[in-house]
Amino acid sequence: MKKLILDVWLTIHGIAAASGLLFKDDAITVISDNSKLLYTYHLKQKKLDTMTLLSGDVLENIPKKEKADFEAITEIDAKLYVFGSGSGKNRNSMVCYDPKLGTKDSVDLGPIYQQLKTDFSIADQDFNIEGALPYGEELWLFNRGNGPGKQNGIFILDKYTFAPKAFFHVALPTLQGVSTGFTDATQMDGKIYFIAAAEDSNSSYHDGEVKGTVIGRLDPKSRAVEYTETLALGHKFEGITPYRKTRQAVEFLLCEDPDNDTASSTIYKVRIKR
Repeated sequence: MKKLILDVWLTIHGIAAASGLLFKDDAITVISDNSKLLYTYHLKQKKLDTMTLLSGDVLENIPKKEKADFEAITEIDAKLYVFGSGSGKNRNSMVCYDPKLGTKDSVDLGPIYQQLKTDFSIADQDFNIEGALPYGEELWLFNRGNGPGKQNGIFILDKYTFAPKAFFHVALPTLQGVSTGFTDATQMDGKIYFIAAAEDSNSSYHDGEVKGTVIGRLDPKSRAVEYTETLALGHKFEGITPYRKTRQAVEFLLCEDPDNDTASSTIYKVRIKR
């Protein structure tokens, strides 16, 4: 059993429904599932900057039926990739942003998402991308198993062409009698650390009562889950990013989606003893 120490680390005002984050160069980059903005909070200056990912008359607090549902963010070759969940017809966008050049490109991943569902027999109502990370020459997309088929698993694509290559199921535990499903993943020291939430609903679209979140570690070579631990009851953490490591522990930052209209996001820090 790993000993976890979870603390409130920071509150960022001006961001609602945080769904993913990256920490780099004393800045936290955050996405929101009901926003078309990319948020960057600079820790030293205590300043929040925004950048528009997709155009539109409404950029924040977008109604559920219309939102892009950005749920996954990762970095590939110094560029940021933001993915829609694919759990609805408006949720298939991917945006690639180059911070150095200030350029961005948006792509409709609908055809690729459809190919993933067809190739690996995933029903529409079971498709829900919640995490993304590069692994070697591959892109791994984490599917949250909160649909009726409980399809927790990882799609493997070519990192540059996004051509589908494989899919494998990942068995995750229950929490308070409810199945958990991936909400994000990241890498540290050659291992994949993931978070998975238990929400009492059989829908990838509609929210349910939040039972809590677990954290776990997966070996990407064997594709086996090495351990899982309860992170917090009653909280749905949706983003995880490495913060720092010491001889004694590894530390990650987490963001939470409280499923309300609060225009602030609490960033947590979890310390896992080695």
